[in-house]
Amino acid sequence: MIGSVNEYAPETCAGMPSAPPLAAVNQAFWEFWLELRGDRAMPAAGDINPAGFRHLLPHVRCMRWDGPERVVFTLWGTGLGEWLKVDPTGQNVFDLIPKAERSREKVRLENLHRYPCAFVQQRSVTDVRGTTFLFEFLTLPVAAGADGAPRMIGTGAFCSDAPLGRADADPDQRTVQRSFRYIDIGFGVPAE
Repeated sequence: MIGSVNEYAPETCAGMPSAPPLAAVNQAFWEFWLELRGDRAMPAAGDINPAGFRHLLPHVRCMRWDGPERVVFTLWGTGLGEWLKVDPTGQNVFDLIPKAERSREKVRLENLHRYPCAFVQQRSVTDVRGTTFLFEFLTLPVAAGADGAPRMIGTGAFCSDAPLGRADADPDQRTVQRSFRYIDIGFGVPAE
C-alpha cells in the first residue's frame, strides 16, 4: 500500500511531468496517457483506443460531462465493476459520492480541463456486502469529443488486498475520500 498522496511533492524530470508514487496499474496508465498526449495539453477523444491499453482495460473508467451538474460514468473493463460489486455505467458521478463532497468534486473535475491538470485520490470504498477497501483513482483530462463534451479517463486500483474492515452500506457513505492531490501536467495546478 502506498502512503497518502498528500505526503509527496510533485517532481519534474527533464521537463516531463511525473506523478506522486502510484499503484502499479495507475502508474502504467499515467505513462500511457503521457505518451498518447505527446506535446499537446491532453489527448483528443479520438486518440483514446482501448486496443492501446488492453492489459489495463479491466481498471479503466471514462467520464463525460453531460450538462453542468451531470458527469456520466462508464466502465470500459469489468474489473472495477466486479471489485465494487456494482456497475455504475450510465450513472451520474455526483450521485455516487457523499452529498457533502459533491460541490468540491465538481470543481475538481472542471479543473482538469481549466488548467489542465490531473488528480489522484484515495477513497475508502464499501461494496454492497459492507466490506471496505482503500482504492486509488487516477483521473486525467481528455479533450472534448465530436459532441463537444469534455471527457476524463482514468484507472482505479486497490491500495491493498486486505480490507479496511466492515461498514454499514449507507448509500451516502459507500465512497469516502481519504486523500487527494492534483498532478501538474505542465500547466500548474489549482490551490486547494
